[in-house]
Amino acid sequence: MDIDNHGLLKLVSTTSKDEEKRNIYRLPFCKRPSSQYGHIDTRESDHPSVFRDLTETEIKGLLGFLYAESSLNLTVSEKASVTSNYIFIADIYRPLKRDVLNHLDNGHPQPAREAQVMIFRGAIPNPDVIEIVVGTLPNPSAYKHVPYRPKSLPFIDRPFNVADNVGKVLKLIDRKLGDMLLEVYGGRLINCGNRCLIANYFNQVTSVVSGVKKRRFFWWVQHNVESSILRPLDFAFLVESELDNFSLPKVWFDGQLFKGLKDVLSYYNKYKHKIKKVPFPAANESSRRILISRGMPPFEKPLKDPQQVSPDGKRYNICDRHISYGFWEFDVANAAFRGPRLNDIRYKNERIAYEVSSQELALFYFGYKPFEYTAYYLDNSYQTGTLAKYLVPGVDCPLDATFLSSSYKVETQDKPLFNEHSFCVFEFNTGLPLRRQHAYFKDNHSFYEGVENIVLIIRTIPTVYPYEYSIDFIFYHNGVMKIKVTASGVVLGTWYGQDNPFSFQLDDNLMAPMHQHLYHFKVDLDIKGTKNRFETLDIETVVTPNEASDVPNATIVQNQFMKRLKKTEFEGAYKFDFNFPKYLTFVNNNVKDKFGNSAGYRLVNEGMIKNTRPPNDGNNPAASWSQYQVAVTKYKDSEPASSNMFAHSNNPVFDFQQFIDDNENIVDQDLVAWVTMGMYHIPQKEDLPATHTPGMSRSFHLRPFNYFDESPGMSVNNAVRIDAVEKKGKTESVRIRRYGVSSEVDCIPKKNPFENMLKENPCSIVEC
Repeated sequence: MDIDNHGLLKLVSTTSKDEEKRNIYRLPFCKRPSSQYGHIDTRESDHPSVFRDLTETEIKGLLGFLYAESSLNLTVSEKASVTSNYIFIADIYRPLKRDVLNHLDNGHPQPAREAQVMIFRGAIPNPDVIEIVVGTLPNPSAYKHVPYRPKSLPFIDRPFNVADNVGKVLKLIDRKLGDMLLEVYGGRLINCGNRCLIANYFNQVTSVVSGVKKRRFFWWVQHNVESSILRPLDFAFLVESELDNFSLPKVWFDGQLFKGLKDVLSYYNKYKHKIKKVPFPAANESSRRILISRGMPPFEKPLKDPQQVSPDGKRYNICDRHISYGFWEFDVANAAFRGPRLNDIRYKNERIAYEVSSQELALFYFGYKPFEYTAYYLDNSYQTGTLAKYLVPGVDCPLDATFLSSSYKVETQDKPLFNEHSFCVFEFNTGLPLRRQHAYFKDNHSFYEGVENIVLIIRTIPTVYPYEYSIDFIFYHNGVMKIKVTASGVVLGTWYGQDNPFSFQLDDNLMAPMHQHLYHFKVDLDIKGTKNRFETLDIETVVTPNEASDVPNATIVQNQFMKRLKKTEFEGAYKFDFNFPKYLTFVNNNVKDKFGNSAGYRLVNEGMIKNTRPPNDGNNPAASWSQYQVAVTKYKDSEPASSNMFAHSNNPVFDFQQFIDDNENIVDQDLVAWVTMGMYHIPQKEDLPATHTPGMSRSFHLRPFNYFDESPGMSVNNAVRIDAVEKKGKTESVRIRRYGVSSEVDCIPKKNPFENMLKENPCSIVEC
C-alpha cells in the first residue's frame, strides 16, 4: 500500500505482476462534495456574537482602558505583587437574558459586549477584591460594579493566586531544616541540584475549618521527579499569610503535627535514629509511578488502530464559535472560571435550551492527616476554563476533528493567554444502533430496519492539577442531547504511615485517600418559550382486581404513574429516593397536541450521587447544591451561577441554598434546572500510574417528551431496510434499501500535520 505523488492511495494486489497492474485503484482524499456543509472558519469574527468569549482584540482594548483609568491605580502584571492593585482575571459579562432574547427573536439590536473584571486591591489601606463591568468592547470607555454582587469582597477569601507562592517559605524551611530533609529524604528544597524536594500540591484551610479569619494553605512535600504527586513524603506545612508576611503555625512530620519548625528540629534531633529514611528515587522508566508504555503488549507486533473516515468530508459548519449540524445549532464558549458553556441550543430552529453550562467541578478528600481531611476543592477557583490546554489529535479527539482555541486575560500576563486546541468538534459512530427492529419470522412480516448512531461531540478537557476532566456535549439526530464528564489523571498520593480506613496501600510509603467527585451543571431549558413548568411522573404501586384469576376477589399489584406539578422551589428541589422512582419533565402547558399532551423535554440524570455529609458542617455550605440531584428554580438575573469564588467565607457572597429558600412560584415560569452528578473514588493499585477512563464517566440526558409527533430520528437517511423477496410462499432473496446513502468508502483522509506543528510551536502543549 503506497501513496503516489498526487496524494492518491494505490491498493496493490500481491498475486502477480499482471494482476497487480490490472488492480491498481486510485482513491482521492476525502473532501466536501456539497456547498451546504463542511464550512469551517474558526477565526475571530470582527462582530462577535452575544455569547462569544472575549476575543484577543477585545482583551487588548480592555487592558488599554483599564491601565489608563487613574481611579483604579493598576499595576501591570509583570510588576504586580500582593500589595499592588492588579487585574486577576477578565471574562465576558453576559447581558440580561430578556435583552438577548429580544435580539435573537424580535430583531432588536445586539446587546453591548462588556467584560467582567476581577481586581485585587492590595495597595489600599484595607485590601479587598472588586468586580467591575467594563464596556463597550472592543473600545471601552466606562465601568461599573457587577450588579447583585457586593462592592467589596474579602481579600483573604480571594481565589488562589501567584501571591500564594511558597518560594520565600521554602527558603526559610530549607535554612532551618535543610540538613534534616537531606538526611531523611535525600534532597533539599533550595540549591538542590538534581535532588530536589518540591511543594507543588496544596489545599486551602478555610476560615470555617480553621476557626480563625486567616488565609491559610497546607502545602505537601514530594520528591521532585516525574509524577512527583506519586512521590509523597511525610512532611507538610501550613502557611498563614497576610500581604507580604507569613508564618508557619503547623508542620506535619513523621506522622505528627508540630507547632513550628523549632519543634520539628527538636523532635528530629531526639529521635533521628528511629525516623524512617527515604532515599531519593532514581529515574527509572519501569517504575509503576512513571507514565510510559511498558509490559507485554496485547498485540505482539504493533498494529495501527482503526481510524474513523468521513467519506464526504465534515458534515457540520463552524463560523467563529457558532456550530450547526443537521437540525442542531448552538454557540460554544469557555468561561475562564467555570469552563464550557453552550448557548441558544436549537433543534429544527426551535430553542430547546438557552444555556447548558458547567458550574463547578468539586473534589472532597478524606483521611487521617489534617491536610487530607481539609482538602476540599471547588476547582473553578483555579480557573477551570483557562486550564483546558492542547487536545492531542488521535488521542484526545479523532484525527479529523476540528479544533477551537480560547483567549483569556489572566493574572500572570497582559498579553492574552491563547490556549490552542482547547475544544474539539467531531462526528462519532457510537457503534450502537440509533434504532433497530429485526422481524425475523414470517408472521412478523420478515424485515430488518436499523440506522447507525452518529453523533456530534463537543469536547474540552481541563487539567485541574492531577485530574483530567473530559467534558462532552453530545448531540443525537433524534433531538436528544447528552452531557458527560469523565474523570481520569493521576491520583493524589500521600504518605502511607499507618493502617487507616481512608486508603489502601498502593506502593512503598504510598496511599491515595478516598475522595468524592461532584459535577454541577446549569440547564436553562426554554421549551416552546420561557413559560414552562416542572412536572414529575411518579411511579407508584396500585392494587387492582385480578379478573384473570378464578380465585374470588383476587387482586394484583401493578405500577402506575401519577403526574404531579411542582409549584414552588421547595417542591422543585429533588432528592432521589429509590422507593419513589419518577420521571423529571419540563413542559409548556400552553402548547398541546390533539391528545392533550404538553410539549416537553425529560431530564434523565444517570450520574446521581448522594452527599452523605451534613449540609451545614465545615465547608459543606459552600457546595449546598450537592445536597440535590436536581433543583429547579425560577430564572433570575441575580442568580447567574450556582458556585462562586468566595463560597468558603464565613460570610459567603451567596449560598446556592438561597436560590431555593426564597421558595418562588415555578409554575409557567422561566425555569432553570441545576443538575448534580458525581461518584466516590477509592483508589486501588490499578490507579497507578494513572486512572484510566472506563467506569469513570457520569452523564445526564435531555430527551424529547411528547415534543414531536414521532421520533425525529426517523428522518435520518443513513438507515438500512431489508425486506424478504418471496416467490410462491418461499423467501428467494432480499431487497436492501439505503435511502440514497452508499456504504462504500471511496476516499482516504488527509494526513494530520499536528506532530510537525507541535515541533515548530512546542509552547502550545508544554510551558516554555
